[in-house]
Order: sequence, then structure tokens, then C-alpha cells
Amino acid sequence: MQDKNHMRHLRALIAVVEEGSIARAAQRLLRTPSAVASSIRQLETSFDATLFERQSAGMAPTPFGQAAYRRACRIEAELQLAAAELAPYRVSVNAPLFAMLVGERQLTALVRLREMGHMPSVAAVMGLTQPAVSALLRQAEASLKLRLFRRAAKGMAVTEAGELLLFRVRRVLAELRHLEADIAQQRGEMAGRVMFAALPSMRTRVLPQAIAALVGKHPNVQISMVDAPFEILFAGVHSGEIDFILTGLNANYSHRDFLIRVIGRDRLVVVARAGHPLCARERVEIADLVRYPWVLRDRGAPTRELLNDLFWQLGIEAPHVAVQAGDLGLLRGLLQHSDVVSAVSPEYLSYEIASGAVKVLDVELPHTGREIGFILRRDAQPSLLCEKLMQHIEAATAGTLAPAAPSPTGARTAVTPG
Repeated sequence: MQDKNHMRHLRALIAVVEEGSIARAAQRLLRTPSAVASSIRQLETSFDATLFERQSAGMAPTPFGQAAYRRACRIEAELQLAAAELAPYRVSVNAPLFAMLVGERQLTALVRLREMGHMPSVAAVMGLTQPAVSALLRQAEASLKLRLFRRAAKGMAVTEAGELLLFRVRRVLAELRHLEADIAQQRGEMAGRVMFAALPSMRTRVLPQAIAALVGKHPNVQISMVDAPFEILFAGVHSGEIDFILTGLNANYSHRDFLIRVIGRDRLVVVARAGHPLCARERVEIADLVRYPWVLRDRGAPTRELLNDLFWQLGIEAPHVAVQAGDLGLLRGLLQHSDVVSAVSPEYLSYEIASGAVKVLDVELPHTGREIGFILRRDAQPSLLCEKLMQHIEAATAGTLAPAAPSPTGARTAVTPG
């Protein structure tokens, strides 16, 4: 894995922008002017863009340089916060990490080790040897004078101090991921990568339509969808690893660290296979539903919570959830081969409902309407690519979602996909 080493060079870029010259930046960084100039040249080569105008009065950042500077300052701020948060652990404040003097490879290795807890697996994923990964960890811990991991029965476990640090490191890597998109935006191009999560009902028609429209116009972009329990998804948004979640909303999501953008309203219906015993009834009561096994998403998912609240309000014992899964293929198969029932957005099984293979039961589910929208980190600075994907998603929901209630904050995305 090639180490781009952008962090070290971005440190030089910050100094040149703020000092206005390579000579003064070199004095500030205690480096030679040629070393600072080399860092700027390497960034320009990597980005294929001119970052500074060389003028008689000094160095003036171009729009490319200004975009890189804004991202670099966000990286610097995250590392400063990391140093402050780790002060009680007597971390070495002069560690190279806090001065942006480490490469992305070391940061990535630490994050992967936290995720996997197994050094050989990290080495395999990163294309390194196990001794190389071990060396990266030793270098980080020695420079910080801080233990980040401890050996556990099943591998490596992150320490309390390591968890604090790696939260900030994950945000740093997210900012570096957005840097490519920022530079591309300045030349009128769309590039980079978006990481997002979405509720299953949007995956049948809305997301394929939105992603196809975006990729059709901008083939060099990368779109990655993450599927995990909600607690992990929220943590991913908070750490910057996930750009946004498209989901059903409730009051619990109005967390101070999250920004909510509502795009419409949805409702739940009860579905079963064509020929299900309940399909023969002119009217189905909610109490009838509990006699059959259910397929629902995991606990904490918006659909599951809405239904739990409904049965509790009606004083009816919640139905037996025989299968806990959100996979569309599994739900289709179970509905086809058994008498299970489920509650979903009509959009989730839109093709099956249209074909008649799946029936919407004639039963009212009061209070299960919900707002649909995006959850982002409040202080995030989404790339243009991320914003464009959200705009295409909102445009694709036209005719599918009911209009959202007016927001007192007016926090909505504009539908201008490009």
C-alpha cells in the first residue's frame, strides 16, 4: 500500500498560506525552504493542480490551494482536539501525529486494528506484512508515550486512551477522503467517494435510480453503501467514516451532534404472500396479526420501534418475530414459501406488490407514519459529490414519499441534481 503522506505536506501548505511565503513558512516549521517547496510541489503533482500563484510579494493560494487549506485546517483542528482530550493520560504533546508528521498508512493501520482486532487480518487487508503493521503500532505508541492496544484472548483490544485517539483519527481520514472531491470540484469535475447507509425501503427503486443518474453523469465517482446495526451506523456518522444515513426519523435522532434533513413522509403497511389465510378476510384486525410469525428488522431500526410503540399503545402483546433480518431477498423468499407477515414501506416491495405476488393486508396501522430524511454530522463539511448524491436521492423520491411537514429550521436539501 503506497503511503501518500498528504498530511505532512498539508502541514506545509497551511504554513505557506498563513505566512504568505515559503521562507517564512520554513522558519515557522523549522524546515529548509527547499523542503517546504518540495512539499508544495508534491501536493501539486498529486492533485494535478496549481495550489499557489508565485508573486513578487509572496505566495497567494489559488482556488485549489484554498480548498486544500480549508480541509487541512479541519484535519489540524481534529488533531489539536485529540491532544487536548488525551492530556489526562499524559500523552506526549510533541508527538509527530499532533504536528501532522505521520503518514496515512499508519493512521489506517491503527483504525483497521481497532475494527478487526487481529494483526494478520490488518496486514492482509492493507497489503503489508504482519511485522510492518506491528512496527507501525510500535512507532505510534512510542511517539505518543501512550498504550493504544492491549493483547486480549481473541486478539488486540483498544485501550480507553486509544479509543479517544482513534475517534479523532477516523475523522482525519474522512477529511482526507473528501480532499480529492474538493480539488475535483474546483476544476468543475466530480470525483471522490461517498460512504452512506440507507433504510431497506429505499434500496428497491429510489437508490438504484439516484445512483444510476449520478454515475451516468460522473463515471469516476465511487459510491459505497454500509449495512450495519443502527448503533454502529450512528457511530460511523459521528466519526466521519459515514457521510450520511438515509432513514426513517424519530425524536431520538435529534441529537446535538446530528443534522437532520427531512425529505418526505412514509407509512407502513402489513404484507403477506398472495393466498395467505388473512388475504381472504375483508377486514383484518391488528389482534389477528399476532397469530402469525413475523419478519422484522433488528431492534433499534425505525420500523421495529414504530411497531413496538403501536402494540404497546394498543395494549396488545407484540407479535413473535421469528426472523430478524432486513435483507430483501430473504424477505421475498420467506413471504413466498410461508405464512409469515411483515410490516414495511410499500416502496420496499413495490415490484412484488405490483405483480400481485405480495398483498397489502387491509389493516390499519395508526401512528406509523414517519418522516424520511438524511442524518449527517452537524459540523461536517460534506463534499459536493455527497451533496449531489443526496439531491439525486430526494429527486428520486418524487411521487413515492408524501411531502414533509414544514420544518421550523428550514433544513432541507435543494433538489438540483447535476
